[in-house]
Amino acid sequence: SNGYHAEFVNVPKNLCALLPKNILLEYGTFVPLASIGLQGIRLANPELGETFLVSGLGLIGQLTCQLLINNGCNVLGIDPDFERCELAKSYGVETLNISEGIDPLSWCMKKTNNIGIDGAIITAATNSSEPIDLAAEACRKRGRIVLVGVTGTYLKRDTFYKKELSFQVSCSYGPGRYDKNYEEEGNDYPLCYVRWTEKRNFEAILYCLKKKQLKVDKLISGKFDIKDAKFAYESL
Repeated sequence: SNGYHAEFVNVPKNLCALLPKNILLEYGTFVPLASIGLQGIRLANPELGETFLVSGLGLIGQLTCQLLINNGCNVLGIDPDFERCELAKSYGVETLNISEGIDPLSWCMKKTNNIGIDGAIITAATNSSEPIDLAAEACRKRGRIVLVGVTGTYLKRDTFYKKELSFQVSCSYGPGRYDKNYEEEGNDYPLCYVRWTEKRNFEAILYCLKKKQLKVDKLISGKFDIKDAKFAYESL
């Protein structure tokens, strides 16, 4: 669920999903986080064989990369942190450590035979608009850019205009988020009209975990007993 961090928590039915028996409890904690990345991917609508750039290889970025690979995409990842880049590489992502001084635009073009990327999922956290600028410059004409993270949102109109790029901000886990009627009162959207609500996105991630299509072992940096919760927060 997306419930509070507590030993016992009361969560409305549309905000929780049943954990299959073969999935460890600690794996289940990744479901809401992975669903955030999944919703961004759904908005980008990737197709088999397309190349997508994931900008920002933190926790949600790593999960997003894996989900894109599961969609049959060639995934490029950039981040200024060496360890994050190496971790993404272990999942099959081609990465660039942008702190090394290599021009990321030239790198993206080289990796796509100068065609440009088909789309970008931005999972970075920064006040700068540079991740959006890079995505726009690296995209082919009519490419798609989805902002999952938090960045500056100054758009260079000329680039978007000439390439007819699309830009969209993704809202958390998906349809239903922040809707009191859905979240608190438990009124679901009809599946035939809204295929992927936040709850159904949770269930889709659980399916990926069950089929071992999403690997989270390397993303666990520590385990704490509930009585050590204060220390766990301090360690973050």
